[in-house]
Amino acid sequence: MRKNYIICILVCLSAICFGQKKLSQGDRIPFSRVEVLNKENKESHIDLPDGKNKSDRFVLVLFFTADQPLKKIVEINQQIEQILNRFENNECKGASQIEYVTICAEKNVEVWQKYLIDGNLTNSKFTGKKTNYLAKGGKDDKAVKVFGADKFPLFFLVNPKGRLFLETDSTKALEKAFVNICKTNISHSTADIGGKLLMGEKIMKPLIDFKVFLLNQKKDTVKATKTDNYGDFTFSKIDTASQNFSISIEDNEKIRSEQKIYLARQNGEVVHEFVKNAKGNFEYRLLKSDIIELSPLEDENDITIKYKKFDVSGLKNLSVTENIYYESGKFNITYEGEIVLDKVISILNANPKVNLDVISHTDSQGDDASNLTLSEKRSIAVVDYLVSKGIDKARLKSIGKGETLIRNRCLNGVACSNKEHEHNRRTEFYFIKN
Repeated sequence: MRKNYIICILVCLSAICFGQKKLSQGDRIPFSRVEVLNKENKESHIDLPDGKNKSDRFVLVLFFTADQPLKKIVEINQQIEQILNRFENNECKGASQIEYVTICAEKNVEVWQKYLIDGNLTNSKFTGKKTNYLAKGGKDDKAVKVFGADKFPLFFLVNPKGRLFLETDSTKALEKAFVNICKTNISHSTADIGGKLLMGEKIMKPLIDFKVFLLNQKKDTVKATKTDNYGDFTFSKIDTASQNFSISIEDNEKIRSEQKIYLARQNGEVVHEFVKNAKGNFEYRLLKSDIIELSPLEDENDITIKYKKFDVSGLKNLSVTENIYYESGKFNITYEGEIVLDKVISILNANPKVNLDVISHTDSQGDDASNLTLSEKRSIAVVDYLVSKGIDKARLKSIGKGETLIRNRCLNGVACSNKEHEHNRRTEFYFIKN
């Protein structure tokens, strides 16, 4: 009798562990650790929220397989990262911590590793924690079965209480879920406020290892931090809903005689100039628009949305800047680049009388002549891709500008962060109505 009882328990546990009981929305996750392999092919695991600790931590798990079109997975990954960037620390305390996990159901480790490299999936644009893992058993792996993933791609959102909040294959459903989370916690809006401190008028230099203070309306210090080697700083999880803020810089003899101190985004783009307050200290009062501008979020107005606004306007020309990502020193179009260019193709197909200039820029790293040649090759590669998809070449023009139009302080010989250099590596799409 006892033997049969033990067997029954083992069968029940097996059913739970191997996902024979399909999880439904609202169900408590019957496990808190998922065993997987990391990109070095070593045993690892994912820890899920269990509801025992008070936190706002969500975990999003994306399942996919390496036999799916890589371009599709790259596009889904981009959409997920953009959505998570909107809500992680920036919309509400209900989702102030988000961990993003991808799990590939693939038995061949090398196939998965190549998939990550070819899709540039390891280069995350998500500002929070993201990790890529492998379910080496493929679709029959325990990690797949415990969630009950029965189609791919598919993602699961686990809430801080350790319950399944959402199972979907739709990024629109994911975004709607976070919107609803934030409506529930609308009185607890938070944001990360980050920036860069620069001094000087002609040659801007970063203020390194300087104390920066976030002050409330009463001039009390809410948070304090220090700038890094590039002048960057970040104030995390600031309650922006109920009060206004100012940014102040420590009183230091290095800047007492300085007339120009600037607040910039971490990509080096200058936002505002500091002014001296009654005590002679450099201070800047933040507006609501400044908080949005200084957040790490990407521009939501992508090329399609911007063109729609342009289309109904009386303007004749539109310049849209996009980051078309290339491998260092190369000009071939990546899957990420194709996703942007496919939007351009849709615009041109819908507007046959519109012409397009493609203008590519590089950063200042490397010599001027090589950068000019590289930018020309990148613009030509873009035009060639558009032509290969049926766009008339007579409507297109390729232009390379090299490093002639650097849009921050990062000229030749200036030590800059990768974010600052990346701000200069761009392609401009100049639409012309005929």
